[in-house]
Amino acid sequence: MFQARCILLAVGLLLASGCAQRLRIKELHTLHRWSNLSFGVLGQSQASNGQFLPVDIDIEYGDEGRHRTFLTIPRLSTGTPYTLATVVAADNGLLENPRLEAYPNMAWHMPANNCSGITSAIRTHIDECWRLWVVDSGQVNSMQLCAPQILIFDLVKDELVQRSALPPHMYTPSISIFTAMVVDLLEGSAPSKCLGGMAYIADAWGYGLIVFDALTGKSWRIEHESMQPSLGVRRFGSAHAGIFTVSLSPSLAAERFLYFHTLNSFFEIAIPLHLVNNASIWRQGSSEAVSKHFRILGTRGTQCESEVMDSGGNLYCSLISLGALISWSEHSNYTADAIRAVAYNPQQLKFVTGLKINRNSKGENELWALSSEPNLFVGGTLKETEIKFQIIGCRTADLLANTPCTVHAMDAVHT
Repeated sequence: MFQARCILLAVGLLLASGCAQRLRIKELHTLHRWSNLSFGVLGQSQASNGQFLPVDIDIEYGDEGRHRTFLTIPRLSTGTPYTLATVVAADNGLLENPRLEAYPNMAWHMPANNCSGITSAIRTHIDECWRLWVVDSGQVNSMQLCAPQILIFDLVKDELVQRSALPPHMYTPSISIFTAMVVDLLEGSAPSKCLGGMAYIADAWGYGLIVFDALTGKSWRIEHESMQPSLGVRRFGSAHAGIFTVSLSPSLAAERFLYFHTLNSFFEIAIPLHLVNNASIWRQGSSEAVSKHFRILGTRGTQCESEVMDSGGNLYCSLISLGALISWSEHSNYTADAIRAVAYNPQQLKFVTGLKINRNSKGENELWALSSEPNLFVGGTLKETEIKFQIIGCRTADLLANTPCTVHAMDAVHT
């Protein structure tokens, strides 16, 4: 197994020390990769020169191992034909440039300022009840055309089951950017478990966390100094980004926490989930009473982008610019001795904007990442033939045991 100490050095010594030569390359499974995004229904093929930037993914497993791949493509202009897409079913086994089609259909995406449709999908989450949760920012090129909204689709019927627009005090128009969402279905809430759920949404440029209760349709906002941008290394426009991630302890854990960090911070923060779920604390302005419960777990010694926790309490995070994926168990101290590098591959792990744990049809945890060329996010361009986006994955058991990466999506294709 790779040695975490080799990666978790002082920032000035990272990689320069020669650690990179001693790390073995780990090949993650590449599901799809694009040099051009092809909007299949419209017959369009466009070079992804910065106009189309997918930022999130999800994998839905159905019967007999069949799968669907979802992508969000936030609208940077009205020229984006649709903003929530799936890979065309006929291209599921295609590695290079599979075609995309609108989800649930084109009518939801046209025109861009149709506030009863989808303006600009940015984050998704597939829950255990075969529902797709979508955060729509309501923005086109930072112009707030519609209120942000949360949409929940039934993936069996591909029909909308709930829509909730965020109240004005939940976000800052044209400023709020939602960089992560995780959904929790409370185990003790049956039979209403699949009627409700709690969504936790990171507002990176608004410096807060939005909590949404689908059962009641109500939401509240949490702000704390630990969600503010830290003074530190400035990369990929991160200087003004606050809380960038959000993840949760497993549903069956004896004590549960919500974890997060800001993009340019080396620290990981935890707060008890029962406090986050207590709406009265935050609505009554008494958040100072729980401020002490925002706990710094420790430092990574470097920056992380996206993070996600599996059902075993292992928290994964992609290291910015270092081509590595690290793992930490919430049952241990957040120290260099407990943080492990479970994958090192600079060609695959680039700028990871979407990182998910999905349960495949065998009940196994799989980690999926959307990895993009970082230059695209700072106005750069690439050659038309260069790979700009790729979806890579690995069973978490393979990551933790350092065995070759496999995914059930390919098992099903090859059977």
